[in-house]
Amino acid sequence: MQTALAVLSLFFCALNSNAQNGNFKIPNDRKINIGVLVYDGVEIVDTGGPIDVFVKANNITGKYKIYTVSATEKKKIIMDGGTVNLVSQFTIFDAPQSDILIIPGTSPEIVRTISKDKNMMDWIVKQNEKTQITMSVCTGGLILANTGLLDGRAATTHHWSLDELRSHPKIKVKQEARFVADGKFLTGAGVTSGIDTALEAVELIHGKDFADEIAQGMVYDRYNDMDFLLKK
Repeated sequence: MQTALAVLSLFFCALNSNAQNGNFKIPNDRKINIGVLVYDGVEIVDTGGPIDVFVKANNITGKYKIYTVSATEKKKIIMDGGTVNLVSQFTIFDAPQSDILIIPGTSPEIVRTISKDKNMMDWIVKQNEKTQITMSVCTGGLILANTGLLDGRAATTHHWSLDELRSHPKIKVKQEARFVADGKFLTGAGVTSGIDTALEAVELIHGKDFADEIAQGMVYDRYNDMDFLLKK
């Protein structure tokens, strides 16, 4: 693993760190802030999948600050199924401004409840004003939709919740896509698609070759076959 990281670090150094595929601007004076919103009942893979992608990218580049943000003043979060306790670094009342904001999903019932939390919803809208990428995973797309920020955009969510997303008539719902990119918004279809969505964000920042190397290190198939392990 150490050898692989060393090789990948050399690979990264060979890239022009300011040559992004999109318009992402890497800060010169600090790391890229990645804020992950968490709340009671948040889905474990929705949360951990994207975090793992950015942690691995940070292990190579040193360019990321990744942190969790509790949706309430309570920092101790009980995740999906009551199986994992998470203690967030920040709350919505003291979190720094995110360059990349990630909104993981949960059950539709919990989504409907927490979407009534004005403090949380207002915080998402306020953060979005200055994010470079705003990203949802699974039914996190419903939370984002409930803020109104996806109006006029193409988006997706978990296939069991597409009808609920369609209840927002101004959103162009994409049914058969693992993730959808529209402007700075990236919406993932469900659970493991959060990994795809995070890899897409890494690709926007550092380029496709680098994102592919991260996927290979994770033994994660971005292309629906195992040939990706042979694409060196």
